[in-house]
Amino acid sequence: MSSANQAQIDLWNGRVGEKFVTLQASLDLMFAHASAALHAQVGPVAGQRVLDVGCGTGETCTLWLADGAQVTGLDVSAPMLAVAAQRTAGRAQLVQADAALWRSETPFDLVVSQFGLMFFADPDLAFATLADNLRPAGRLVFSCWRAAADNQWATLPMDAIRELLPAAPPPAATAPGPFALADPGRLEGILARAGFTKVVFRALDFPLCLTREGGVEAAVRLLLQIGPAALALAESSKEVRATAAQRLKQAFAAHEKDGGVALGGALWLVDASKAD
Repeated sequence: MSSANQAQIDLWNGRVGEKFVTLQASLDLMFAHASAALHAQVGPVAGQRVLDVGCGTGETCTLWLADGAQVTGLDVSAPMLAVAAQRTAGRAQLVQADAALWRSETPFDLVVSQFGLMFFADPDLAFATLADNLRPAGRLVFSCWRAAADNQWATLPMDAIRELLPAAPPPAATAPGPFALADPGRLEGILARAGFTKVVFRALDFPLCLTREGGVEAAVRLLLQIGPAALALAESSKEVRATAAQRLKQAFAAHEKDGGVALGGALWLVDASKAD
């Protein structure tokens, strides 16, 4: 695996991957609208060879399998792939590897990813490798987050707890992380250099459901485990975390309805073709 991506590989094989396994059902609910949009964008895949990059716990793999594709799921996280293996029950080939380096002996018709391509230390290398795994004129279809400012699920919790956090410079906008591919101009350049053409961006705004029951208490428990607020509070004291929980409850109160809490999400659906 690429040493350049080692920090991310360690995270997804450690506490982050383990959290995503524990919270699999909640995360599937959170991303349900995004999954449906990606599914619709991809369209028919019966009989196609599909590579699902950053397949995680296998939710999207099950979509392509149900549509009759031959599916390979690729991820760096052993804990998440173990769940994917249970969900796909031997119907998909699952590979633990760094997508920036891994190459298949047989090219794919489609490379697809849901929120799995934003974590590369060298995105030019990674997208060039994805292109190498496609047949000529094969498709790349993926979702990635738009700017953090457009994503209420990220900004509202951070705004609520900001006063509790030590002063620190913001991370570089292009650093590996959820919003690394938010700039469409930069992303289009990466795709062009990798050999992709006919690039189409579709902006999608959708409700990101934190919970359908349990109200703000359940929503706070979730976002104290994953997301920017959880990362910012990871090394905080119990007292600071308790204060943060109270502030998050207040922030979420206006977004609770019938026991559920949803915040705004904003993503790009990107559809591109490898040059013939």
